[in-house]
Amino acid sequence: MAVTAHLRNRGVETLIAGKPMEFWKRMPPGMHLKSSYSSITISDPERRYTQQRYAAASGRPAEEPVPLAFLLGYAEWFQRHNTPDILALYARHVASDGAGYRVTLEDGQEIKTSKVVIATGVAHFARYPDYTRGLPPELVTHVQDHADFSPWSGKRVAVIGSGESALESAALLHEAGAEVEIIARGPVIWIDRRLANERTRRIFYPPSDVGPAGVAWLVHYPGFFRLLPESARVRIDQRCVRASGAPWLRPRVDGVVRVTERTEIQRAEQRGDRLWLTLSDGATRELDHLFLGTGYAPDVGKLTFLDERLHQRIASNNGYTVLNEWFESSVPGLFFTGAIAGYNFGPICRFIAGTGATARQISHRVAMS
Repeated sequence: MAVTAHLRNRGVETLIAGKPMEFWKRMPPGMHLKSSYSSITISDPERRYTQQRYAAASGRPAEEPVPLAFLLGYAEWFQRHNTPDILALYARHVASDGAGYRVTLEDGQEIKTSKVVIATGVAHFARYPDYTRGLPPELVTHVQDHADFSPWSGKRVAVIGSGESALESAALLHEAGAEVEIIARGPVIWIDRRLANERTRRIFYPPSDVGPAGVAWLVHYPGFFRLLPESARVRIDQRCVRASGAPWLRPRVDGVVRVTERTEIQRAEQRGDRLWLTLSDGATRELDHLFLGTGYAPDVGKLTFLDERLHQRIASNNGYTVLNEWFESSVPGLFFTGAIAGYNFGPICRFIAGTGATARQISHRVAMS
């Protein structure tokens, strides 16, 4: 939506095919954002549609943690004013025809265009550990598949992972009446931003608020981040997106939900309608369901709607697309946004705060070409 708003402001005819915010709409309605209130503005060229203006227009006060309902209401308001004519159909095939691109939608209609921007989010990239291979969805699912945890009331379940989605899913499962255990291969880390008080917050943290104190300013400027040596980019990215939980979530998990740290699952097997786990410490668990809060691993190869010949031409590094300063891939006219752009532009691409730099760069390149 941000890229389209910037392109149209430059007079570029643009069509969105897809279902913006679908990933967020599938989340449990009681969820909250790990991102701060200051970092959730979707970029538009003249900053007419910030989250502050939505709060004023809707009469909804600013609050942290930010409720998911606030973000969805804000996104709908932004869409209504900037991109009301979205074609709510998936692209099933994107191919190059020599002169440009041919996009085939799920209803069979075909669109010819000179440029394509891939802005598909992270849903394609859900991480499934090897031990889950062959297990049915009745026993193992990713946390992104659930908007309601009430069916597991009274059931024994485990959540794998120690990031925000794993920890908040565990809290919601517990609050829905499930018997929950978190199993994490490392320690559970709770964010402690002692420098983020009213007096010093903007010294150590920019409005984008991605990453630890000081480092967050490097991440805030993706154009600068791109110029850093690859080894530095990788280290900073790993530090900024390491698994951790927001401080406001801690009282709902710490001392409330059973947590087994520094433990891995060695084997998972189905026995009737139950799941048996063998852990790295030799212990076993018998479960009704296993929830994977194992995050996302961007991999351009998982975007199956891209034609195979396009895949062969797209330069990548460890699954991430390799992009120039305009977010353009090695295939001219094919752009990528979001987490998959993180190799060059860093962790801010994974967040709403990254929409400004992305939209400005892409719209400038398209308008000038």
